[in-house]
Amino acid sequence: EVAKVKGGKARVVTMIDEANFEVTRSDDNLVGFIAFNRPKRGNAVNLDMWRQLPEIVRQLEKDVKVIVLRGLGKHFCTGIDLDVLNTITTLDGNKVEDALKFRDLVLMMQESITSLERCTVPVIAAVHGCCYGAGIDIITACDIRYSTQDAVFSVKEVDVGLAADLGTLQRLPKIVGDGVARELCLTARDFGGEEARHAHLVTRTFPDHKSLMRGCCDLAHSIANKDEFAVQGTKHILLHARENSTESALNYVAVWNTALLKKEQILRQLAKRKRGGGAKAPKSKL
Repeated sequence: EVAKVKGGKARVVTMIDEANFEVTRSDDNLVGFIAFNRPKRGNAVNLDMWRQLPEIVRQLEKDVKVIVLRGLGKHFCTGIDLDVLNTITTLDGNKVEDALKFRDLVLMMQESITSLERCTVPVIAAVHGCCYGAGIDIITACDIRYSTQDAVFSVKEVDVGLAADLGTLQRLPKIVGDGVARELCLTARDFGGEEARHAHLVTRTFPDHKSLMRGCCDLAHSIANKDEFAVQGTKHILLHARENSTESALNYVAVWNTALLKKEQILRQLAKRKRGGGAKAPKSKL
């Protein structure tokens, strides 16, 4: 249920769901690509996509070492599809049954986004065009974010009459800081790729989409060529540290490495560096 990517172009073998996603792999099978595939709708996320994304992530993480998330067409993601909003507006909040349906719907969409965060391998978001509303929810659950310089971001929810409820209000302040997050979320204003980089929402920007994808592929392969258990452990421990005290996180990583660190991993990486597989470090004078 995957295709392969060669020379930067997708050579499609089979598709998971042609209507909603294009899922591909690099030729060496180290990097997987999940692409929103609704370009005519600006890659707005419909209900089927919310339900399908976690399973796609689960399938892909079994076979690759890094995942790149992108959008086909002119935009990364323009937010929640209007059909989803129409479904929500048909629910009567004064009826217990409808209130519970709304809660279940929100929890399902939250879990869909959180699947990117819980994914055992690193997830890189490649943002171009518009990244609105749910697009911000999605990228804040990714490990690393790159964008084009002309990408446009916005936490749109207050402009459609609600508080963002899929993760932005919880994750964005921990990425850009509380003050910046409050200003962006309360105003719903647009901001560009360079401002996103200065705010640390994205770590690198690129002049165009082609160079963005090249940069994401280079980064993905750089990570994929490292020890996979060290990479997965680092992601897991960073997430634990974010939600816990420094003391608790230090104790946790000590137990983690005591239980899981194997000398073979270290020896393998040292041998790889000796063969020229890593950058040479200066000799210590200590």
